[in-house]
Amino acid sequence: MHRSLLSVRSAVVGVAGLLAVALPAPAPAASSPKVDYGPISHQGLASAGPASNALKLTLQLGLIANQSGLQSAVKAASNPASSSYGKYPSLSTLASSYGASSSKRNAVANAFKRYGVTAKADVTHLRMSATISIGNAEHLFGTSWTQYRTGTAGQFVVLPTHTPKLPSGLAGNVDTIAGMRLTVSQQATSSREPGPPVGPVAHQAQAAAFGGTPTRTGTPATGCLASQYPLQAAGTAGLMPNQILSAYGIAPLQASGLLGQGVRLAIVGEAPTPAADVNAYRSCFGVQGTALAIHGAGAIQPILESSLDAMIASTVAPQLAGFDLWVSPLSESADDGDVLGFLTMLAAPLQATASGHPLPDVVSVSYGECESTVAPYTASRTIVERELTAMAALGITVVVAAGDTGSSACARGVPAGQLTSAEKQPQASWPATSPWVLAVGGTNLTLDASNAIASSGPWNDTVYAAPYTATAGGGGGQSTLNARPWWQTGTASKRRVPDVAAFGDAAPGYPIICSSGVQKCGPGAQSVAFVGGTSAATPLVAGMIALWTQQARAQGLPRLGFVAPLLYLLSQRSPGAFLDITQGTNALFGGSCCAAGGGYDMATGLGSPRADQIAGLLATR
Repeated sequence: MHRSLLSVRSAVVGVAGLLAVALPAPAPAASSPKVDYGPISHQGLASAGPASNALKLTLQLGLIANQSGLQSAVKAASNPASSSYGKYPSLSTLASSYGASSSKRNAVANAFKRYGVTAKADVTHLRMSATISIGNAEHLFGTSWTQYRTGTAGQFVVLPTHTPKLPSGLAGNVDTIAGMRLTVSQQATSSREPGPPVGPVAHQAQAAAFGGTPTRTGTPATGCLASQYPLQAAGTAGLMPNQILSAYGIAPLQASGLLGQGVRLAIVGEAPTPAADVNAYRSCFGVQGTALAIHGAGAIQPILESSLDAMIASTVAPQLAGFDLWVSPLSESADDGDVLGFLTMLAAPLQATASGHPLPDVVSVSYGECESTVAPYTASRTIVERELTAMAALGITVVVAAGDTGSSACARGVPAGQLTSAEKQPQASWPATSPWVLAVGGTNLTLDASNAIASSGPWNDTVYAAPYTATAGGGGGQSTLNARPWWQTGTASKRRVPDVAAFGDAAPGYPIICSSGVQKCGPGAQSVAFVGGTSAATPLVAGMIALWTQQARAQGLPRLGFVAPLLYLLSQRSPGAFLDITQGTNALFGGSCCAAGGGYDMATGLGSPRADQIAGLLATR
């Protein structure tokens, strides 16, 4: 994804449709509290006439609930200095203690029921969702919807003509409504380039630059590549699994028996990976273990992104109790990054508990959008942030990729020759900037003969000599949307990312096995590709968290849960548990943001976790 990755959803629709059945408008509430509807202003837009009554709005309704109590619960359970450390509530306790009451949920449901619409509460009782025709929505909210020209050929935005009136049943029970705005197109198009950056096909050995070498270093164990893909095995691309496991101190943990047993790891993504490719990779490199369970794939074409996520995570924690990929498509052409599509994706592991699926311990996310893209969509972002808060409150670490365009998150997906000056400006990527996640940046690597890290810097391909001068690098910067969380060190008033960083450089990249049905994969039944991105560093760190979680359980320690506060504490007490990266920058277009330096920096965060050393410190918090 970055997507390291991605709008109210864009839809392909016709203009005809049946008129909605006319129902009397419900009486407005006596007093309508302020509600965040997101960007519904049509100032400066030219009307293209009334919207079709048959168009559908998928609404997400944020319920008035105990949000401050929920946030306090995260702090109490994840603060190592708290007497409540590690004491995370069950999902049912969270819903009953912090979610909306049954009377509020029933009132909202009844407001929609009169239009034949079922409004469903999510498992946390923090929000409800409903799909309603515009014809019925006009009666419910007391305003018409109009179609406006956006300035893009064939694309229109459908917005309420007037400020909605909150009806009885919603007033006093709902404070946020996302999805009132709809983008419609005759043909959905996108200039984005989905998926992680792919390394060069032809690799030539090069010297190190600013800590990294764009070609293979160290001593690789090439597994089946030597016999099945001899050219790739003999080439200079790709750091092999044995090298990554050694470099980050994961190999000693695995040798001690820590392979993820008893821990559940989930990946959320917009498309699946072929199970056969994951199995072939694991067989190739000897990392047999728990099979990947793929949910919601349908007929969606597989992508390299999901292959990368699954293969890296399984390398680190091969014997998980649960290993799941939850698939939910995203709209690439959506102008808001498809925040609500991301919400559906993010919520999938929690919603699955309604069908008896256990909660995960850690979730790997490779979705991201520059903050200025999502900034106007306040309602959508608020509901996503509440979902992330709930996950942290349940003791789930959501690990999010910080982006693949250095300190300029808005440059993602735009060809280098077409970038505007605004897109080159420093911008951080959301939801990596959420205070309820662990954000992962990218580094380069140079390994010695024993596969220890000889040097490392921020991932920044622009520092290399040709042909490795891609405009790509690990994301980082300061948020304009979120305040600095209580657990992040420093004096800055705003959230800074990343929190940690690990190998993400597409030169030389990671080897993955992919088949011809996977987007951007080479021809043939199966082939080897070398890819990178913070979308690789993220499942690598997620796998480490799985091993630390297992270690804590084995030692009878408090539940690890939301791990970000603990990592910052350990970095202060035992700085050597992180590889402090002090040279280089992730600025792809010049400027001062963001350079690596001693201690925390916005190029590589606290540095790269040394998995074995952190595991050894868990009992000393």
